[in-house]
Amino acid sequence: MRCTSCNIEVKSKENFVIFDCPKCGKVKIVRCNSCKSLGRKYSCNECGFVGP
Repeated sequence: MRCTSCNIEVKSKENFVIFDCPKCGKVKIVRCNSCKSLGRKYSCNECGFVGP
């Protein structure tokens, strides 16, 4: 599994979060702790939603 923002491989549940796209709910968004903490943007491949 890879971070949607930076594409780093996430390995343990302590270093990432996973959730459905807030707009369409069709895509799982994966964010590593670093990107989440720094507020890096991510985008949904299905609907184009961009979030912090």
